[in-house]
Amino acid sequence: MSALARGDVERLLRFVGEAEELGRDEPFTPTVLEQLGGLIPADWVSYCEMDRVRQRILRTSWRSGDEEWDVDVDYWDIAPEHPVCARHNTGDARALKLSDFVTLAELRRTRIYALWFGRAGAEHELSVAIPSPRWHTKTFLFDRKRKDFGERDRLVLDLLQPHFGRLWRAARTRRRLRAAMAGLESAAEGDSYGVILLAPDGRLEFASAPARRLVRAYFGSRGEFELPADLAGWLESGAQTFMRSLGDRRLTVERSGDALLVRETRDELGLTNREQEVLAWVARGKTNAEIAQTLWIAPSTVRKHLENVYAKLGVRTRTEAATRFLGVIED
Repeated sequence: MSALARGDVERLLRFVGEAEELGRDEPFTPTVLEQLGGLIPADWVSYCEMDRVRQRILRTSWRSGDEEWDVDVDYWDIAPEHPVCARHNTGDARALKLSDFVTLAELRRTRIYALWFGRAGAEHELSVAIPSPRWHTKTFLFDRKRKDFGERDRLVLDLLQPHFGRLWRAARTRRRLRAAMAGLESAAEGDSYGVILLAPDGRLEFASAPARRLVRAYFGSRGEFELPADLAGWLESGAQTFMRSLGDRRLTVERSGDALLVRETRDELGLTNREQEVLAWVARGKTNAEIAQTLWIAPSTVRKHLENVYAKLGVRTRTEAATRFLGVIED
């Protein structure tokens, strides 16, 4: 296995330390990608979020100074032919190169080269994904005109991958927290979002009315509001997210600095836990046989669960059922 030189390790650690400050509410801005390009030399550096179930591009970002590819083809027309995308869609989010699957000579004979890579002038690509469901994939792409990427480049991205996920989640929490803070003054007790502010020493400084209601509902009634022992223990553990279920409702608490964002979600589908589990795998593109193998049940049982799902949701196809499911759950 390749090992990083000391200088690479120092640059990698510096990037991790600076990326959160550079990105803030949007984690992977052109400036962040510019810093990332300093670690992995490339002619183009980009980041893309997609809904591969509904076939929609949710967000794209290019390194400062890079020109977006001017190709006259819809990405979804050539996506099934992209060997790295196909592998990432199976859940393998590791850093992968085009040359892991095809030689340059073979690539030049493909349709995707004629319509996509060739028109942009790119012949080598390295990409890594943040582990994500297919309805919200998150991928970094590095493209070169000449000279393939090496194992050192792959190793850098594999080491950075968990940090990418943490940066994305932290930015999402900050956006939610900002929105929740903006509504604090007008918040009604029945709202599903609340905020708790902690003093630097960990003491409770403020809790919005919805936060007080939700904490009491999930942890029991108290006279003077204070953090329940379970939440206090979670804070001491250093974890970023806490979850607790109550019937068909779920409480999620996310930490951002000295603030806690409290929110409640509800399952509106009316499905059993097993039916939801099966439908989640359908949304990931799995066949009945693959779902059966994953859940250790018979394919006929999977088929029966799906029949029940169709009846409850009033749909006829797997795609319609998955679309309803994706409209309810969180990213």
